[in-house]
Amino acid sequence: MQFKDLYEKGLDRKVNPAVSASDLSEDTVLTEIVEYVFTQEIIANLYNILLNVKINQGSHIGIWINGYYGSGKSHFLKYASYCLSGKKEYREMAFMRLYEATQEIMHSNTDLTTIEQAGVSLSELKSLQKWYVEQAQVEMVMFNIGDVHDANSDSSTTFTHIFWNQFNAQRGYNSFNLALAQYLEKALDDDGKFQAFKDYVKAKGYDWERNISRFAAGRLDLALQMAKEVDPQLATDVIRTKIVNNDINLSVEAFAQEMKEYLDSKNDRNFRIIFFVDEVSQFIGQHQDLILQLQSLVKRLDEVCESKVWIACTAQQSLEEVVTAVGGSATDPNNQIGKILGRFEVRASLQGTSPEYITQKRILDKKGEAEIELANIYEKDKAKLDAQFVLPSTYMAYKNKSDFVAFYPFVPYQFQLIMKVLDSFVNMNYVDKQVKGNERSLLNITFSIAKDTANLEVGEFVPFDKFFGPMFQGSMQHLGQRAMENARQALNLIEDEKQKEFYRRVVYVLFMVCNLSEQDKQTFSATIDNLVTLLMTKVDASKAAIKNEVSKVLDFLMDKSVIRKIKTDTGTEIYDFYTEEESQVAQIIKNQQVDSNTYSEELYKIIYNHLGFSASSNKESFGTRSFNVGGNVDGRSCLSNNADIYVDFLTTAATELPDQFAFNNLKNHLVFFLYPQFKENEELRRNFLDYCRVQKFAQEPAISEERQRTKRIFQDRAKDMYNKDILPAFQHILDTCPIISGSNVLSASELGTAKRQERYKTALSRHLNGLYPFAQMVTAPEFPKTPSELSAKILRSTEASLLVTSLSIPEKKVKDYLERSPHDVTVADVIRQFAKEPYGWSDCVSIYIVNELVRRHLYAFNYNNNPNVTREETARNIVKEAAKFTIEAAKAIPQEVLNNFIEAWKHIFNVMTVAGSNDETELYRNCKETENSALNTLLKNYRTLARKLSDCPFARTIDQAIEMMEGWLAIRDHKTFFVTITDARDEAAAMFDQCKNINQFVNEQFDNYQGIKQFLAANHDNFTFLTEAQQQTVEKLKTIVADREPWESLPSYMKMKRNLNGQLQECKAALVARIQENYRKVFDELDEYAKSVNVSPDKYANRDSVIARLTTSNNFFALSTNADTTRFYEEETAKINRAIVVPTPPKPSDNSPVVAKEPTPRIRKVVHLHTHHPSPIRTEQDVDHYLQSLKEQLMLHIGEDKEIIIS
Repeated sequence: MQFKDLYEKGLDRKVNPAVSASDLSEDTVLTEIVEYVFTQEIIANLYNILLNVKINQGSHIGIWINGYYGSGKSHFLKYASYCLSGKKEYREMAFMRLYEATQEIMHSNTDLTTIEQAGVSLSELKSLQKWYVEQAQVEMVMFNIGDVHDANSDSSTTFTHIFWNQFNAQRGYNSFNLALAQYLEKALDDDGKFQAFKDYVKAKGYDWERNISRFAAGRLDLALQMAKEVDPQLATDVIRTKIVNNDINLSVEAFAQEMKEYLDSKNDRNFRIIFFVDEVSQFIGQHQDLILQLQSLVKRLDEVCESKVWIACTAQQSLEEVVTAVGGSATDPNNQIGKILGRFEVRASLQGTSPEYITQKRILDKKGEAEIELANIYEKDKAKLDAQFVLPSTYMAYKNKSDFVAFYPFVPYQFQLIMKVLDSFVNMNYVDKQVKGNERSLLNITFSIAKDTANLEVGEFVPFDKFFGPMFQGSMQHLGQRAMENARQALNLIEDEKQKEFYRRVVYVLFMVCNLSEQDKQTFSATIDNLVTLLMTKVDASKAAIKNEVSKVLDFLMDKSVIRKIKTDTGTEIYDFYTEEESQVAQIIKNQQVDSNTYSEELYKIIYNHLGFSASSNKESFGTRSFNVGGNVDGRSCLSNNADIYVDFLTTAATELPDQFAFNNLKNHLVFFLYPQFKENEELRRNFLDYCRVQKFAQEPAISEERQRTKRIFQDRAKDMYNKDILPAFQHILDTCPIISGSNVLSASELGTAKRQERYKTALSRHLNGLYPFAQMVTAPEFPKTPSELSAKILRSTEASLLVTSLSIPEKKVKDYLERSPHDVTVADVIRQFAKEPYGWSDCVSIYIVNELVRRHLYAFNYNNNPNVTREETARNIVKEAAKFTIEAAKAIPQEVLNNFIEAWKHIFNVMTVAGSNDETELYRNCKETENSALNTLLKNYRTLARKLSDCPFARTIDQAIEMMEGWLAIRDHKTFFVTITDARDEAAAMFDQCKNINQFVNEQFDNYQGIKQFLAANHDNFTFLTEAQQQTVEKLKTIVADREPWESLPSYMKMKRNLNGQLQECKAALVARIQENYRKVFDELDEYAKSVNVSPDKYANRDSVIARLTTSNNFFALSTNADTTRFYEEETAKINRAIVVPTPPKPSDNSPVVAKEPTPRIRKVVHLHTHHPSPIRTEQDVDHYLQSLKEQLMLHIGEDKEIIIS
């Protein structure tokens, strides 16, 4: 038996999955009635509509039928129309199929809740059938609203216009010119002349229905003329005007009255008109005005037409969803938009109708004998079926024998999966939007596969790759074709046709499941097991063999950069298709050459993150020292910092045996021996290499924005693989691999169970303990840890007990080293020596131990060739300049020299004690180096005093004392310092006594001394105004400037200063009085003149301010000059002259009386006469001659009509 012999309905028929509301051909009608598949949901919805149309159980006449695209809304709508059809045979056939389907479902073992809740019964169906077939008269107006809408019409009357036009079409009128239909066609129809008119038009050589648009546009007069000839009573002039002006009332009320008039003409209470309107929700979209128009139309038709006019709308959305989409509320009863919910009380939802059930019933329904044969096969192979056709739990195979009989040769989960594939492909624009996971598409594809496999023998199964057949591929868009292109090119590389066919089948299945939506991938992944199951064609086939073949295909596709493998969090391996761009990038990445630097760098990042091993933490504290830690990854240095120890991480080596590798390992190298485990983990090696390739590719510039996006995708995927697979694997190896310290492999007991950074720290501590066994010798509290602690230790004074205390072990080891050394040893040499193995001491510790030997007087420091190094200098510089400190054997100074020095010191500086008398170094430091020593304190004071006395004749004594003390401080040899001061004992004491007198004078009388010097400087010029005797006193006072001991005569100097100051004040007073008198006379004269010429005093200088200004100077020469008023008088007179107002003479007038001219004030002029006479005056004649010369000068000015003032 072949597949084609199974099916009840032949495969050579036309299935017609896409229903057209306008296709009413007899073949189509019969097919759509006979093959219509009923479900409880469909029966309940049909019953509800038919019952309400007969007897309105609600309060409104709206019917809302909703279901997703392809769910069978249009088919349902047409079947309902067949039940209401004007053709009795259609009504009878439709009701008969409905009755039989209901009877079959009621007699089955299924749950009848849906139809029982709807109140469906066979008797009620019979009653409805009788009413509709024998009594009812139903007219239907069916249209797709999007197809008949005129976009140029008035948007405010869209629904009314459409409904009226379609109603006119139902009556035989035109459906595009409402005025023409109402005023001409309807008028003829009302007179019973419409058909006669159309016949008459036809007789004239026209076809009214075909040519009506031409008549309306350009031949209206001809149409009216022919109408007049048929019906002479027509007022064609009026009709013409109304048609031309489109004078039509398009209100809802007018349409409702039109419908009422039509209903009244039928005069039948069983008459109904039903408007079947397809795809209303798409038409409304988000337009509030449209849904409000529909609401108004339904409401008014119900009110006017008494439930005899019904409007049935189909939509992809529920009415509540449509209301919400336009901004209305589906829950608020007062919402204006939401009120439409009450207008459509009859609802029919097709959302729950199963497309696979429809498909099974229409395509896969079996013959009776085939059902028996298939039931036997199921009983025989049930165990195999359960084992072979296994997919994730949400994808069911055959639930029972009935399921097998119904769906064979398909598997139920195939329909569930292909619908999800179709939905995803539509969303990705891989296929046309009409090819969605719905009844229509599923019917098409299944019927196509059924015909394609018709000749296969029963026992085989249809594999899932068949769904990607010509029907599916024919609907592929350009984007989908491109997505498959890489796979096609890869398949073309296979020469063997049989092999290519199998590879193609795998590609088809893989392409479909890899492109499921992300949500669907959560329940169905592209695993190899799922692929194998979907490819099964026989129940007894070897899954293992198929899996092996599929694995080869997958490897081939991955090698050709067509697909990639992904490992999930649970360890499941799934596959995914590359896009065209991704495939190109994958090939580029595959060809990337990963050098050792890139490889080591990426591995180092893992090590750093897991162990905390980095440049910022490359120091390890052990004992008293911080050790520099270097690092190498597979021989490449990742931390090069002049390291003390090295940590190596090896993924490759000459041997896999840790003990054998340790034999040749350097003693300061700690090795994490990753190699054995890394070598065994092939997947890790492959993944890590791929990851490194992506990282290298990421450094290349992108050639386009698309390439940049793809690069980021690969980087994200690589990062995901890194986090899920690579990182955990490496972390496990780092936590479990052998660790080699020098030539020893650390045991498990030494490392313990620590992981991550703790394991690294433990291993490092073990390694350091082996390298530096003496490091713990200097960890006691007395050993300094920091430079500041070291400085404090160095600055301590030497206790007498220290000199007799035994050396510590560290001091002995340093002393032994110093004694063995054949050359001069610096502190830096000691630091280097004891930083090495086996000591590992810190710099501070090594310096501290050397300093302890110095404090014991066993050794001494020489700093920059200066053997006299103070403790302060040592503390300040020894750490940073250790190489400049040479360690020398100590030299002793006789105690007698020290005793003589101490006595001399006490005498010179007048002190009772001297610190450090038991230690020559301490004594030298306390007297010479400490800031508060008597020497430094006195030197500091005298330097301050010297700056104050820089211009004094007695400052020389202070300078000599400073020079002496600075000479002492310049002595670097201890013994020379002590002897020099001892020898200068008496001389220094005498000089310091003189300095004390000077210091006392400065503290007590220096202000008076300075005051006298300032007095002399300030009055240097004024002294010339004194008498000769007074000037002699001045000369005596000036001797203070050169006096080397002015404190002896200071009282006399002060007395002379007081006398001279009084005499100077008297001179100044006389000069001031002279100025005041001269200017008083000048201002009196100026005031008198100003008054005579009517000039106010503010036009010239102010008396008081001028006199005050001229008498403020302390310079007598300036005061004497200020007493001359000549220039001042001339300048102020000029100011008064400029301020004189000259009267303006009046303009003469014929009628005005003569006015006397106002006199002009006489201006005063200051004249300078040349009074000098070159010849001596001896006689009266000489006098006359002189006076005559003066007269001549004056006469030059007399004629100017001015007052002359001689200056």
